[in-house]
Amino acid sequence: MAPGAPPEAAGQDARKYGTANPVVRWLLDRWTRKLRDVIGSATGTVVDVGVGEGLALQRVLAGREAPHVAVGVEYRHDKVSIARGPLPGLAGVVADAGMVPLPEGSADLVLCIEVLEHLTRWEPAVEELARVARDRCVVSVPWEPWFRLGNLGRGKNLRHLGNDPEHVGFFTPRRLERALGASFADVRIHRSFPWLIAECRAGRPGPGPRAARK
Repeated sequence: MAPGAPPEAAGQDARKYGTANPVVRWLLDRWTRKLRDVIGSATGTVVDVGVGEGLALQRVLAGREAPHVAVGVEYRHDKVSIARGPLPGLAGVVADAGMVPLPEGSADLVLCIEVLEHLTRWEPAVEELARVARDRCVVSVPWEPWFRLGNLGRGKNLRHLGNDPEHVGFFTPRRLERALGASFADVRIHRSFPWLIAECRAGRPGPGPRAARK
């Protein structure tokens, strides 16, 4: 951890991915499999915007040929440091998702996993994802209202009606496709309850409907 960082700065992702709840673990494993299927090949240059502690990226890359270049963008230095532990080939970049210091079209694959729901304004981040992506971008967010209802069902965050306090953006399939379709040429929505996974193709958005559902 970075000097002076509060103890809660690390371990948040580990608690989520390391949960002992068997239902949550099953849902996480199913979501991971779906995410890996959607991503497919992860070779070339892979940029993970909002890499956090790297636990989602570890799951995506597990057992696969390592990308030629892997870059983790994260605004917290302590989390970048943690992510680089089990991913020694990861290049860490401390930056905001709305201002990614990478050239246009520099990534074969851009990932943004459970990030947009944390942003009060997600539009700049979506624009940056599209700018950096040369070919594809994969985005995952909680599927509302099911994510919150699931929390309520297991007695989590009752004071906030099931919402994680740090979640300030809420996405349905239609809202996610509209949000991404403004910056990408094509958007395909995949469902893995209680998450949504969007597969996006780089390029200028065309007229008319831009997204396909699956």
